[in-house]
Amino acid sequence: MQFGSKQFYDYYEAAHQNSINRSIHHLAHSLAIAGTIILVFKPLLGLAIIAVTFCLSWAGHFLFEKNTPAFFETAELSARNSIFHYIKVAVGGVFWTVCCFLRLFHLGPLTD
Repeated sequence: MQFGSKQFYDYYEAAHQNSINRSIHHLAHSLAIAGTIILVFKPLLGLAIIAVTFCLSWAGHFLFEKNTPAFFETAELSARNSIFHYIKVAVGGVFWTVCCFLRLFHLGPLTD
């Protein structure tokens, strides 16, 4: 599944059907962006914020969506590929949030 493709976003949408989980993810992705910026100036604080965002997202899946986060779906990946998988899922989630925001204005890949 190619990052940024329609198939990727369709998969991400299907895995985030619960409105509470979606809201938690949008909050977590927004915090992740802030944490990444803070990371440059205050590394420990930035890492702590990023760690919290993962916990929020995973809690949303386990408590509200009742499914496994894509982050943990690493079937048969080598060590090198699994690192890219983790990055793809994390960054893809942030892009999904941006696409959901753009959808409010009938823009972006989620406006079919």
